[in-house]
Amino acid sequence: MTVSALARLSGVPIATVRQLLMNPAEVRFEDVATVGRVLGLDLARSRRVPVKQILRDRALAKARYVARFVQGTQGLEAAAVDPAGYDKIVEVAAQALLAGNKRKLWDED
Repeated sequence: MTVSALARLSGVPIATVRQLLMNPAEVRFEDVATVGRVLGLDLARSRRVPVKQILRDRALAKARYVARFVQGTQGLEAAAVDPAGYDKIVEVAAQALLAGNKRKLWDED
């Protein structure tokens, strides 16, 4: 994941993310925790989230974004799918994202 993607996903400024990577002792704990959550660390509970879960969560988020966009377009054409069809679209899209280049999971939506 790039520094810019990490900053975008966490909402922490790029300069702060860079500072965190170079010298974390000089960054506010709130920013460390926020960036940590994006990276799969739950500092409040002192536990790590498995990488596979982080990738799956991100793939599902991107798949939902695409499915909502498609669903909205189809709704305008009176061809929208039912909730089960929507869930199937999300699952298929997430699987396709997970099967491809993992860097694409962090690209702009």
